[in-house]
Amino acid sequence: MDENIILSVSGLSKHYKYYKTLFDIRKNVIKAVDGVSFDVFKNEIFAVVGETGCGKSTLSKLILGLTEKTSGEIYFKGEPLDYSNKKKDFRKKIQILFQDPYSSLNPKKKIYKIISYPAVKNGIIKSRHKDRMDFAAEQLKNVGLSENIASNYPHMLSGGQRQRVGIARCLSVQPELLILDEPVSALDVSISAQILNLLMDLQERNGMSYIFITHDLKLVRHLADRVCVMYGGKIMEIAKTEDFFNAPVHSYSKTLIESMTSMSFTRPNL
Repeated sequence: MDENIILSVSGLSKHYKYYKTLFDIRKNVIKAVDGVSFDVFKNEIFAVVGETGCGKSTLSKLILGLTEKTSGEIYFKGEPLDYSNKKKDFRKKIQILFQDPYSSLNPKKKIYKIISYPAVKNGIIKSRHKDRMDFAAEQLKNVGLSENIASNYPHMLSGGQRQRVGIARCLSVQPELLILDEPVSALDVSISAQILNLLMDLQERNGMSYIFITHDLKLVRHLADRVCVMYGGKIMEIAKTEDFFNAPVHSYSKTLIESMTSMSFTRPNL
């Protein structure tokens, strides 16, 4: 396997079976993710785009081991991604930044505890109060926040501050791959720009790879190295960002690009 590939997904599927009614004999199947394959390279921003329900969030859950795959394989730096293997510390190496900066933080915990918890759990620092406070102060500085908020609770912070705390928590275990799940969609425009600039700066400083899950193609055009287009659980197209916007191959890709300048959106015949 290419040593520049940090994550490799091969034939990944997640199918949900259900009965339409109590009297059904056969189970029906929803193919949330269906035979998906792609690679993410080191230091790359790999955007995954598509309309709501296309399988983007399910894909991220499969990568994080939050839901069990139906079939397929996931490799991290050439090794099977197995979160039960404690020796490999995959939980440290792959982190996620959630969409809602408020609901993703424990409202009953102070900021220094939220940020330092992953580091304590993974044995990076000791659980002593001073160690946790010092560690949190350093992480807060890295994301442009004052250490004075370390003893605050999440509700005492603004939306932008909470998302910065979420970023600090992710970085506390020095991940190599960060999944950004609509990271600025819950923030206003000016704050969104600040958070995105911070994420780009952190990626450059720390040499991380990003999987950027979004529906905002304008952000994709500005930030991503490559684009992966999903529809109905399948991948329609993977291309370099410049090629995707200048010469999209699939009809659905063309429709997505056209929707950037139009309020209407009509599904194409695939």
